[in-house]
Amino acid sequence: MKKIFFRYIARSFWAPFGFGLAVFCLLLLFGSLFDTLNFFIRSGAGAGVFFRYVLYQTPYFMVKIAPIATLLAVLFSLGGMMARGEWKAGLAGGWRPFDMIKPLLACSLLAGAGQFLLQETVAPELFLRSTHLYEEKMRGREDWQRLVKKNVAFSSGGETFVTAALFDGRRKTMAGLVANTYRGGRLWLEASAGSARWDPGEKRWIFSRAVVTTFSGEGSPRTERFAEYASAVAVPPEDLVLERLVPDGVSTRDVLRRLSLLKAVGAPSSEESTLLWVKLAAPLANPVMALIGAAMAMLMRGGNRLFSVGFAVGAGFLFWAMIIMGQEAGNAELLPPLAAGLAPAGFFALASLWGLRRARAI
Repeated sequence: MKKIFFRYIARSFWAPFGFGLAVFCLLLLFGSLFDTLNFFIRSGAGAGVFFRYVLYQTPYFMVKIAPIATLLAVLFSLGGMMARGEWKAGLAGGWRPFDMIKPLLACSLLAGAGQFLLQETVAPELFLRSTHLYEEKMRGREDWQRLVKKNVAFSSGGETFVTAALFDGRRKTMAGLVANTYRGGRLWLEASAGSARWDPGEKRWIFSRAVVTTFSGEGSPRTERFAEYASAVAVPPEDLVLERLVPDGVSTRDVLRRLSLLKAVGAPSSEESTLLWVKLAAPLANPVMALIGAAMAMLMRGGNRLFSVGFAVGAGFLFWAMIIMGQEAGNAELLPPLAAGLAPAGFFALASLWGLRRARAI
């Protein structure tokens, strides 16, 4: 009997959740389209580019809107139970209020797991593609990720150091470069080249029009010329330059990798550390929104559906705004990264528990 009752309440969650997810995603997509339509028309890009841009942004909006859909689903589910007298029947049958909320919390945890899976797999890659289309095809900004650097210098591990007049992380090439290898503190080999390209098969940089000078310490240096020279420089291009951070275009794994690179070069990483905790805390928004919805449904004793939609939109976007403000505070080092990521969920969780206590549900 308990399992049947649990499944019955849980089934009432998914229809309003799917409805809310679809409607709110469409609203956000239309808003995004109006923002970019002007650039699309002026750029002369084809309709295919425009529709691809819309398609690529859809998973991103699904990730963002899932907590609001969860809140709407809980409001609709509990409101429907109260309107049909099922809530009172459950209480009369010996069920405690929180026992009837538990199935909806379980559904919210599943929705959070789905959100996290989407956030870590499909959404970042497709969002980055949409940003590429917007910046490059519509706005004509090819180096919007700042992948082209001038006068760079880096260590290739051991005692090999490289300087380059131009580094293009997008095309994975360098120009006007010199690689010096030292042994025992003395220059042993110098390789200069007009250009270089990264060979993914060899996993090293191939120098073109190279001049290689060996300093053996005995006699005169020996100089050789090569049309192409497989150098000892094996640092991948992505480890030599950090592209502009696109928070919604990276997964948690990408953020961790970026943090390790920043740590290796001693660069500041407050933005990346904050983003890591924001991404880890994102799925918690679903159970927190479920608790908020349960508290409101019990305090208002149902309420009509129009009110439920309005409350879901208002509470959801307030939560979203708090996430953004917390993230900005973490980026500016006004809050520790952990607090910046978890504070919005913590605040709303405490508010929901207070509401449930007031409604005598716990």
